[in-house]
Amino acid sequence: MTTLSIANRLLKYGLHVTVTWPGTPLPLLRKFCWLTVLGSFLSYQYRYVFTHFKSNTIMEIVDNLSICMPFTLVFCKLCITWSYSSLLTDILSTMEEECQKSAGTDTSDFILKAVHLSYRLTSYVIYMYFADVVLYMVGVFMPQGTNSTISRELLLKMDLPFDTSESPIYELVVGVQLIYQTTTAYMFGVFTALLLMVVLHLGCQIDVMCQKLTDVRQKHKEHLKLFIIRHQEIIIFANKMEKLFTYMALCQLLSNTLLICCLGYIIVMAIQMDNAIALLVKCLVFYISICMEVFIYCFAGEYLSIKSKLISDTAYELLWYNIDPSDTQLLILVILRAQKGFTFTFGKFATLSMGSFAAVSYQCVMFNDFKYHI
Repeated sequence: MTTLSIANRLLKYGLHVTVTWPGTPLPLLRKFCWLTVLGSFLSYQYRYVFTHFKSNTIMEIVDNLSICMPFTLVFCKLCITWSYSSLLTDILSTMEEECQKSAGTDTSDFILKAVHLSYRLTSYVIYMYFADVVLYMVGVFMPQGTNSTISRELLLKMDLPFDTSESPIYELVVGVQLIYQTTTAYMFGVFTALLLMVVLHLGCQIDVMCQKLTDVRQKHKEHLKLFIIRHQEIIIFANKMEKLFTYMALCQLLSNTLLICCLGYIIVMAIQMDNAIALLVKCLVFYISICMEVFIYCFAGEYLSIKSKLISDTAYELLWYNIDPSDTQLLILVILRAQKGFTFTFGKFATLSMGSFAAVSYQCVMFNDFKYHI
């Protein structure tokens, strides 16, 4: 498979790391290694949570759960993506073909603008998760309260079957955990950037399609048929995207709702504690990243709805009196189908939109306000 013009190197390397890019060598062996590593680390993390559940305070329990959930979400996303690997390959191949096919006829440079926007936004998303790792490490190892000494605390709380307090075991374990956390954060950002890239590509192709129709002064039946065929191809692509990302969105929304509640609780309670600065450094940027990720998924659904309305408006605003009456019948079905919109749901339950984001944000704020008053 040749270079995908709309994906930058950072995203393509991430797809290679997650064994989701077509043509990645030794896919079965790499998937087995990922499942083994993630499964082992997750088992040690949840083992720590259950072992210290009764002895820890509510604050510590919430903190431990908020650390475990992102790694669990990455594990679920990997399994979902691998189960739809052929569908992802088809989507990437279609994107490449459409970019090459439309590049010569794109008089308004929609594709070039979409490529530059995709490069910037996907890079910002991935870099933000790298920043989360750095700030989390600073928050874990910085001095707590009035004590200036740095405790020999693990980067990620795990119940390992050996003593980690002595050197060089402690340094080795922390180093391995740092690699594990950085790689997982990279994968976390890659899946979100992948959705953003696909949605921007779909919107770009809709803009090109509508521009082609409006640029033609004399609309013949052949032009209208090409418009209808292209509309059908976009619908098929949107359905593939929905099938690939719908269960990711379900896992994302459920996990991020819990994470926003947990992190919001930690941030609110940390203000009254001695180690407030350490907890805020560790959690605040991650809280912003989680909210941003929910926003991206909901924005994708809203963006597709707006682009579908653009198709309907373009067909409706044509100079119908310059078109043969028999040809105008072809546009009626396009308008009706475009008004239905492109569906982007979470687990086939409900459509994602900015209303969904507002509802999630409102519920999380009310939940944290309720816990604060308790």
